[in-house]
Amino acid sequence: MTTKVTMPQLGESVVEGTVGKWLVSEGDAVEKDQPIVEILTDKADSELPAPVAGVVTKLFAEVDDVLEVGEALCEIDENGQATKSK
Repeated sequence: MTTKVTMPQLGESVVEGTVGKWLVSEGDAVEKDQPIVEILTDKADSELPAPVAGVVTKLFAEVDDVLEVGEALCEIDENGQATKSK
């Protein structure tokens, strides 16, 4: 099963965020709650945790991309095998 990670609502008046830095790459295994990306907004900067454990199969955004709340950031395959070694 794959889980699509989307830009969260990081504040009541926040409607978009900027990808500041990816903390993972495609093919990386992640644990639930592991920080995967830094999100920058006009109110605050924060790290977004992985909602599930699995393997990052696709990054939909690049650093400095501005995404609206609800837009796809990445996809995590809960049954995937890591393709990269750390």
